Amino acid sequence: MSPSLTFRPPTTDDAALLLAWRRLPEIAAQSFSDVPDDIDRQRAWIERSNARADYVHRIIQVDGVDVGYGSITVTHAEWRIGTIGVYMGDRRGRTGIGALNFAPMLNHCFHTLGLRKLVNQIFDSNPRVLKGQALLGYRHVGVLKDHALKDGTPRDVHLFEMRAADWAAVRHRFGLFRDMDANVTG
Repeated sequence: MSPSLTFRPPTTDDAALLLAWRRLPEIAAQSFSDVPDDIDRQRAWIERSNARADYVHRIIQVDGVDVGYGSITVTHAEWRIGTIGVYMGDRRGRTGIGALNFAPMLNHCFHTLGLRKLVNQIFDSNPRVLKGQALLGYRHVGVLKDHALKDGTPRDVHLFEMRAADWAAVRHRFGLFRDMDANVTG
């Protein structure tokens, strides 16, 4: 039996869970921003995020258990370009489902939101995610050398892009044609 993958909107009641995940060393090391250990600030961030028109986020669930977090940010509305971010706070989200958690997110980006392109930035120290981008159909654009500062140390950042047409050409491989809200997509 295959695991059931679902998504639900975060609420302020999820602040402690998301804060704990965001502060895990393996997640914090790959995040572009640092998150202070402040539950009230986390609740306020969830409220602000829920109110934004250019930001969609969900808690990822496997068999009804919260395992991770995914977000879509529209970075240029007129050009219909965005970026996605995902982290798995629970090991059940890192194994078994694997890349399948991205299919509903990509369907949401290209079908529900009508984006025409995604551009993702990944630290060079995240080889599993770097490899996963290609498996999903992203094109490696290049490397920005010493681009970001993390803990005061310059870090290389890999750029990836995917067009709606690129996703349309590979999404059949994943067999998931619903978005994050379980809507059937083109």
